[in-house]
Amino acid sequence: AKYLLPFLVGDMELTTRGEDDARGGGVLVKRCRVLEGSGCKGICARMCKVPTQRFFKEQWGVPLTMMPNFETGRCQLFFGEEPIPIEDDPSIPPGCLGRCPGSVTMKRSKLDSC
Repeated sequence: AKYLLPFLVGDMELTTRGEDDARGGGVLVKRCRVLEGSGCKGICARMCKVPTQRFFKEQWGVPLTMMPNFETGRCQLFFGEEPIPIEDDPSIPPGCLGRCPGSVTMKRSKLDSC
């Protein structure tokens, strides 16, 4: 994992699970390659976040919550925390991101989301 994950997602550092939880179990992806490369909220959420959370839960029995930050390009992972449904996730903003290549297409077709 030490060599494979940085190649896939970028540099990482170990963190705690959150401000109110000092236990280990957090990983901060400092600059997510998926988000940076695509610039698209939909690709991040549907091709990375949801499948990765599902994989860890179904294959290894470990709940995982991923919290992408679309402004900084970082992604905080919290192992041992159940993810909330994508439609209720506050880390996923509504509409397309301004830098998303699909945003022009979405505007032309009058769709409101990637």
